[in-house]
Amino acid sequence: MSKPLLGVMMLAKDEEKTILRSLESTRSVADEWIVVDTGSRDRTAEVARSFGARVIHVPWEDDFSKARNAGLAHVQAEWVLWLDADEELRDADSSWLEVLRHTEAKSFWLDIENLLGPSMDDRLIHRVPRLFRREPGVYFQGRIHEQIVWDQEGISETQIAPWRIVHHGYRPEVIARRDKVRRNLRLLRLALRDLPRHPFYTYQVGVTWCQAGRLDRAALWLSRAASLTPLQAPYRPTLFRDLGMVWLALGKFRDVELTLRPELERYPKYADLFVIFADALRAQGLREEALKAYLQAAACPPPGAHVGSAGINSFRPLHAAAQLCLDLGQLQEAEQSVRQALAARPGWEPALETLAEILAARDVPEGDLVKALASCAGTPPDQRSLVRALLHIGAYGEVIGLLDSEDTSLGSENRPLRVQCLVALGQWREACQIVELSIHSGDRQVPLGEEEIMDYALARWAQDQSLDRRLELPPVYQSIDARLMGSPASPDTQSHAAIGPDILRPLIQRAVQHRLIPLAEDLAALHSNGMDLFLAKTLYREGWVYLAADRLLRLLTRRELDAEGLFLLGEMLYDKGHWDQAAELFEQSAGLGFSRARPAAAAAALQSAKRMLEEAEALRPKRGGFAEERRAVGRALELLDGIGWHTHWRGRTRRNRHESAADLPLHDRQE
Repeated sequence: MSKPLLGVMMLAKDEEKTILRSLESTRSVADEWIVVDTGSRDRTAEVARSFGARVIHVPWEDDFSKARNAGLAHVQAEWVLWLDADEELRDADSSWLEVLRHTEAKSFWLDIENLLGPSMDDRLIHRVPRLFRREPGVYFQGRIHEQIVWDQEGISETQIAPWRIVHHGYRPEVIARRDKVRRNLRLLRLALRDLPRHPFYTYQVGVTWCQAGRLDRAALWLSRAASLTPLQAPYRPTLFRDLGMVWLALGKFRDVELTLRPELERYPKYADLFVIFADALRAQGLREEALKAYLQAAACPPPGAHVGSAGINSFRPLHAAAQLCLDLGQLQEAEQSVRQALAARPGWEPALETLAEILAARDVPEGDLVKALASCAGTPPDQRSLVRALLHIGAYGEVIGLLDSEDTSLGSENRPLRVQCLVALGQWREACQIVELSIHSGDRQVPLGEEEIMDYALARWAQDQSLDRRLELPPVYQSIDARLMGSPASPDTQSHAAIGPDILRPLIQRAVQHRLIPLAEDLAALHSNGMDLFLAKTLYREGWVYLAADRLLRLLTRRELDAEGLFLLGEMLYDKGHWDQAAELFEQSAGLGFSRARPAAAAAALQSAKRMLEEAEALRPKRGGFAEERRAVGRALELLDGIGWHTHWRGRTRRNRHESAADLPLHDRQE
């Protein structure tokens, strides 16, 4: 019998749900499978044997290398591919096996894609030596995060294999379910007990605390690892990537900048470092320098030996650059960058929404706008992303046009989207008819979702009509209906008469989004304590600034504004040029703990100073120094503006922002 060419070896414990998927992914290329079972209490061993794998039972001794070396001793194949039971081999083309038969290489590196979420965009990519020649002097080393070592030559003779490994084990729900954090921390403590101040294990403790959500501890351990790790360590760039991300999440933007600036010179092709650096600059208001760093990231090669996020050298930094240009009012540059992002990742929803916003800001006619978006939404166009981009800018009529087209592929989403758009356009009767006809005709394949129920109820109430009780709506809607319509509640809704704020908030928000402002007021009045403040904030966030102002002023006189309410009212005064009064409200808000109020108070003070300098310069034009001081104040204001303390209205809310209260169609009732 000839010697097997490629053997697959994996560790497994209680992996009956995933191990078959992992083994099946290697069927076309492997001719030997060794599964090292370290104490399963489920059907892991039985499933592996049914596939044809040889199962080796090894006691777990808190040492991954011991277990892997025990399995390695049983491998007969010339080459070994080592996997975990939560990994899959992708792009496994058996024709490439000819390379293994004739190469003189000792090992091959494979790209590993670590899935972090449901989308393939939510992944980290790095390259590791997972395929090696089985020969004497090759073994695994390390209690945890084990690696292959060679007694003699090391792994200098290495190449890159065209296969990929997809790893499912870093998804948050998987980490929590398997309690990996606790296990890994225990093993890392044992490793550091044997090798104190070991830089790699110190680094991995930081990574593990990050996975646990303890960023404060993660920053401590990663900082310690950074001081211990030698420059030549292959994982050092990734260590600084992780440290930068943790500090960024903790809001230590200056620390990110100071730490990464020299590392960018050491690793000028590591896109992740440039993006993290740019994010920190952007958070400090250094927009021009951040823009430069984003574009440098986009010029880097794809992730290789270092850990890298998907799209980190293409669509992600290009999209961030487009958003910065949009904030700076550079619409042409913004459009150029976002189109490049969409060329790299067609149909990517965040970029498509930004392009829609840019085109709307340029007053592109909606018909041309749809064509432009469709051209960047993939081939064929991703209709879900296209629809969401149009909804983002409030192009409801264009969405209905897409839903009416013959090539629509939205399926079960068609009816709820159509109802939403019709309500937003004020066509309430038509929206209600679609829902009622669908339900009464017995079409229950697409049940009413939460948003569709809200849209239907709002459309009925907007017409001053009670809900159709033949529809099986949640009982609380019947209670709201009775209160709004002034009719007694039916006996089966008496127990639901108490209408709490958690029920009313989404309804109020949805009503404001659909421009049903008086109806939103009626809903807010249903709560015993009133919901005036929530309504005022919702109006402001949706762009109805003038309507929100009246309510916030009334609440101010009644001393019913909280920290955010004080801030929003201060923002309105700031935009009107009443900087002294705005500063007073910002300071009150900051005193109550609203973080955005501090830079806002500084901006208001600087605006007052700038005005005084302008007045002084006008009175004494021959006296020098005023112009220079005014420019210095202007630069400081630019930095504060770049921090993003001010509310930004995007998409459809931008349209509302420019409408006056008099222009608002008060059509909450119709005959």
